[in-house]
Amino acid sequence: MTLICVLTAILLLISFIAKRPLPKFLLIGFILLESSLTFGQGVTQPSQGATQPSNNKAAIADTSKKLAKLALPDSIISITDLSTQKDSAKINEILAFKIKTVKPMSYFSNLYVDGIKVKGLKPWGINNDDKIVFFKLDHKVQNLVEQFLESKAIDKADIPVYLSVGDSSKSIINGIRSMPLEVKQRINVTWVWVMTIILVIILAVALKHNILKDDNNLYYSLGRTQMLYWTILFGIAYLYICKQTGTLPDIPGSILAIMGISAATTAASKVIENKHKDVTPIDPTAKSEGFFMDILSDGSSINIQRFQNVAFNFLFGVIFVQKALSTNLMPDFDNNVLLLLGISSGTYATLKITEATKEQNKPAPQVNSDEVPTGQTAAANTAGDAGAATPTENNTGDATKT
Repeated sequence: MTLICVLTAILLLISFIAKRPLPKFLLIGFILLESSLTFGQGVTQPSQGATQPSNNKAAIADTSKKLAKLALPDSIISITDLSTQKDSAKINEILAFKIKTVKPMSYFSNLYVDGIKVKGLKPWGINNDDKIVFFKLDHKVQNLVEQFLESKAIDKADIPVYLSVGDSSKSIINGIRSMPLEVKQRINVTWVWVMTIILVIILAVALKHNILKDDNNLYYSLGRTQMLYWTILFGIAYLYICKQTGTLPDIPGSILAIMGISAATTAASKVIENKHKDVTPIDPTAKSEGFFMDILSDGSSINIQRFQNVAFNFLFGVIFVQKALSTNLMPDFDNNVLLLLGISSGTYATLKITEATKEQNKPAPQVNSDEVPTGQTAAANTAGDAGAATPTENNTGDATKT
């Protein structure tokens, strides 16, 4: 029995060094032979106690399990995207590889894409208890996979690839399957700088020509300010991400919804202004009360609906920029945020109808003191005739008295 155990250990050691599993029939043969010898010893030596057969059976079962584990090759049980919990992936997302193995998880420190090792990429994290290794698909994976798009006239595509993990020499081949990986083509960062300069120039010219002011009364318009505010934030975030990643970022649907809310607010303000255009002539000498007073008040006092609209847009605008700069992704607001911004803008647009108009009527024409209205002229003539008659009578009386 001792010789059999030694031979078994030697063969397992050779298998481990060569990294090749032993033939199943050979393992089964050694297991049966060792089991029979062990059982035979237990029968021929009853003097060792009555519990010997049960101990022998437990030893046989334990040995069988160990040999079976060593005989089974490593395999991938599942690959999950932590962001979406789906069997698909994008660049900058983290994948979790659940592995069936008896080896330490530090052994699987390399990521393979279609059998090609991603150089320089290390595990993002390791869970030894659950046998899970995590990898973040950063620019190293992008540089490897984007070569598949060089001959295509598209900016991005979902490419089916085989992802696996392993050591520095080979990867696990059991259990791998095709997984869609979204890959984007790179852009020339020089054009990002050119577009940034052009947009800054356009913005400066627009502000100089009162893009934020009302056509009717030359006051700063809250609706126009809101629309320009989000346009600038979206432009800054988009160009920044293009520069940082070298690719065109995806535009989520919530951004389109916010732009729609801003456009609707501006349109509603414009319609209300046009209704008062003929009633309220433009005063060329009118002056703004200041940017913040113009957008917060209706000319008489600061309105709560205007203040609420400004506060909510400013708050979520700051959050939008912070998320974009920290994640290099265009932020995607949930439906509740969109509903809140929509209610705030809708309340402002609705109550704008009831706001007191910022009166800028031309002052009433000055009346010349020499010019007397017709009604006043008739009254003056009547009074003059009466006054003239009295002195005549007095003269007559005086003459009589004389």
